[in-house]
Amino acid sequence: MTTSAPGGALGDHGEGVGVLIVDDSADLRQLISMVVGLKGKGWRVVGQAENGEQAVTRARDAQPDLVLLDIAMPVMDGIQALPHIREAAPDAVVVMLSGYGAETARDSVAAAGAHGYVEKADLVERLIPQLQEILVDARSCG
Repeated sequence: MTTSAPGGALGDHGEGVGVLIVDDSADLRQLISMVVGLKGKGWRVVGQAENGEQAVTRARDAQPDLVLLDIAMPVMDGIQALPHIREAAPDAVVVMLSGYGAETARDSVAAAGAHGYVEKADLVERLIPQLQEILVDARSCG
C-alpha cells in the first residue's frame, strides 16, 4: 500500500513499507515480525529494539516508514521515546502498542503525538488491517 505524503510516498524506498518493531519482549517482537512478513504484502522489518533508547538509534539509522512502539518498556518507555523517534525519523508513522485497554491509552498516545494505537490483544488478526487504516489516515493528513 502506497499513499502520497509530503516528502514522498509511503514506502518510497522502492521496497514496500519498512517497519521498525519496538517492544521489550523478544517473543512479541518475533510474533509481530512474523505477522508483518506473512500478512503485510510488500512490508518488511527494517529493525527491532527492546527499549526506547535503542528505538531512537534504530529509527535514525533505518528511517522506517512505520514504527510500532510499545508504551511500557524499561530504560525509556514509548511515551518518552516518541518525540525523539519523530525527530530521528520525521517521515515515519508511529503507532503505539499496548496491553492497556483502548479507551485508557488512545487519548494519551494521541496527545503524545502518535498517529495511532493498537492493542496487543489484536496483533494476530487485526494488526495489518489496523495499520493500513492508520497509515492512510496519517499520510492523508500530511
